[in-house]
Amino acid sequence: MSITDSPFVKDDPCACPFCDEPICPDPADERYKCKGDKNLKIHLVDCVGLYCPVPVMTAKEEIDRLKKGELMELIADDPASAEDIPRWAKRAGHKFLAMRKLENDYHFLIQKENEEES
Repeated sequence: MSITDSPFVKDDPCACPFCDEPICPDPADERYKCKGDKNLKIHLVDCVGLYCPVPVMTAKEEIDRLKKGELMELIADDPASAEDIPRWAKRAGHKFLAMRKLENDYHFLIQKENEEES
């Protein structure tokens, strides 16, 4: 899956998760620029085909690589992830921004909030 296939980024104007302004993708380096001149980086994590507890463990490993304020989009097809990922994000002190379901895949958008281990 490429960054332009994300359900959080659309060809037509959509709401930026931070300032309600449209965002425009730059798929070259997974960076997004909103009208508020914010540079957004969305780190993609593919957990399709992995089942509990692997998506949560992978989410923790991947978000630990990010800096505070950066975004992670995790994709999973395990139905349990629809409950597990939002719960983990909250317990770990991160900001759970959105969940979208496209066909059999769940897409989670999470913002890293703490610098400590999650």
